[in-house]
Amino acid sequence: MYKVLIVDDEPKQREGLKMFIEWENYGFSVVDTASNGEEALEKYRMYSPELVIADIRMPGMDGLQLIERLREEDPQLHILILSGYADFEYAKKAITNRTDGYLLKPVDEDELIQYLHRIKQMIDEAKKTSLWQNVSKEWTREAFIQSILSGSMEHDEFTLHEQADRLGLLWRKYQILLVVSPKDEKGATNEVNVLRRKLSARFEECGRGYVFSHQGYVGVLLQEPLLEVEHDDVYQELQGSGIAEFTVVLGERVKDLSDIPLSYTSALELIKLQFFFDRGRILSGELLSKLRSHTADREAEEKCTNNAEEQLYYAVEVGNLDAIKQLVVEFGHTLIRRHFSEGEIKQRYVELLTLIHGRELKQRPELQSQSKGYCDRVADIYRVRTIGDMFEQVESLLRSIASPLNEDTGRHREVRIMLDLIHRNFRDNLKLETLSGIFNYNSAYLGKLFKNETGEYFNTYLDKVRIENAKEYLEEGLKVYQVAEKVGYTNVDYFHTKFRKYVGTSPSAYRKKAGNE
Repeated sequence: MYKVLIVDDEPKQREGLKMFIEWENYGFSVVDTASNGEEALEKYRMYSPELVIADIRMPGMDGLQLIERLREEDPQLHILILSGYADFEYAKKAITNRTDGYLLKPVDEDELIQYLHRIKQMIDEAKKTSLWQNVSKEWTREAFIQSILSGSMEHDEFTLHEQADRLGLLWRKYQILLVVSPKDEKGATNEVNVLRRKLSARFEECGRGYVFSHQGYVGVLLQEPLLEVEHDDVYQELQGSGIAEFTVVLGERVKDLSDIPLSYTSALELIKLQFFFDRGRILSGELLSKLRSHTADREAEEKCTNNAEEQLYYAVEVGNLDAIKQLVVEFGHTLIRRHFSEGEIKQRYVELLTLIHGRELKQRPELQSQSKGYCDRVADIYRVRTIGDMFEQVESLLRSIASPLNEDTGRHREVRIMLDLIHRNFRDNLKLETLSGIFNYNSAYLGKLFKNETGEYFNTYLDKVRIENAKEYLEEGLKVYQVAEKVGYTNVDYFHTKFRKYVGTSPSAYRKKAGNE
């Protein structure tokens, strides 16, 4: 996986481009972003990316000055210019500085992908040439493994097996193990060395495999597949390395040298899916199979997804923290079953959090003072590493704006909360079935509880509250269809029927009597 650094002084542009495409599908990974030229130089030295995408116009050190500095440090670095200005003079300067291309904002997805394909091919070719130059003098096990994984092994099968036999790599079975540490931590080189030592002590010294580095990953070519009972032991050993966070993945088991790339590819696929798994375990093909094999009732799952906003909003409204936690997790699992990608899931949660916050602000203006902090934390959703971390972040955000109504612990508190909910949300499509889930009761029991306490059925009480508010709007001079919409009736004729039932006259006649016609 080749590393990409994005440089732009606009936060939305930086984060937007980072989430714009599934970079891993094209052989790249965004290791970090920078907001100016100086920060870009610092992060370039930290990560040594193969590709830098830089805005041409930035305060201080602009894109062209940054390119000149980068070229002094690495003449082979690949660079794409990003700009909102179709400026030919800037384009000529960029070409002079040997950039790989010039992208105009808004970025065209197909054009960016074409550049990535071309740049990856150039990097691959350069690495193959470099690799063969290095191994031509002394053929090492690691270089042999790297050449197989990179596809640069051009010998026939007999020669391939002959070389493997000479290096002690002609085995009955093979499996790739990869270890990935976060790309945004400092001291990456030191981490690689620590991981290599740990893996070498665990596998090389007892003849179970050989350690290698490839495309930024540290891995082991295993002679025999790693048994499931060993997973926890291996993971705990790596935990003792002092590295804060890492992911371990196992590729498929294969029987021939030529199939080793298949094991490596399946391991890479798991790395791309690590967001979906819990921390603290080795990810294997068996887990991937379970993730993919689930078949869902699409209609039921879609209904559950569409109801998520309403259910979570009311859970926040009534301050039911247990329901918030449960619904946050259920919504995520539903999206997984519907095969949403990591980016799509994060986007849905951001939209959900934004919508619920907006609705809460209308009901409770006092929340406005904490809106900026809330929105900043919502943006952090895009940076979480696992779905479990995301659940915790989303739950924490919703708890921070949850209503204090849950503090009511008296008799029939549920009914008092429901009454408050109706009076503040009568415009919504309130349903007893939705609220019953929030209170962990079945709808029949909750309806009975409500009627015993208020003397009215839930829907009857809701209608009466709506009609009382409708009378006020009509007295203010609003049109009948406007009033119907404002109090929660999407069908004007149905509103007429309800109004006449409870008031004894039509809405238009009531409006006229109030002196508005």
